[in-house]
Amino acid sequence: MRRFSVSLLLSLLLCAVSAQAVPVPGRLQLVGHADLRVFFMKIYRAELYSTSGRYEKLQGPLMLRLIYQRDISSNRLVSETRKQIGDLPDTQLDQWMAGLAGMWPDLEKGDELTFYMDPEGRGHFHHNGQYIGSLEDRVFTEAFLNIWLADDSINPKLTRKLRGEH
Repeated sequence: MRRFSVSLLLSLLLCAVSAQAVPVPGRLQLVGHADLRVFFMKIYRAELYSTSGRYEKLQGPLMLRLIYQRDISSNRLVSETRKQIGDLPDTQLDQWMAGLAGMWPDLEKGDELTFYMDPEGRGHFHHNGQYIGSLEDRVFTEAFLNIWLADDSINPKLTRKLRGEH
């Protein structure tokens, strides 16, 4: 039991889930957008924003907005994120996923989940315009955004569209 308590405490400290609301700046410009489809089902529309309206590199401020076209549970979001976030140690992934599971709600069709990378590389989540929490680990922020933006992403066509490289 003591080992579990120490692990939980370390997870919370390392994830640094912030309680202070971080607003998304209004001056960001659309870089690109794309729809994620699985077979014929539209899952979400993704939009990427930056200060210049161009994607130059993985550096804040950047904002990724996902507008869901179907219901999806928080557990499913966390599970899919873990699968796609990359090849990292399980302990690191466990800490991040625990932080996400505590902040992400179940989503309904039409809901927005927005991720904002601030200039210092911290990541902040909003649900339908309301702040829901932060994971202030730059490694997490980059790994999370790279699901959509990495050169070797799982969906290169979506990546090119988001980065404005049609």
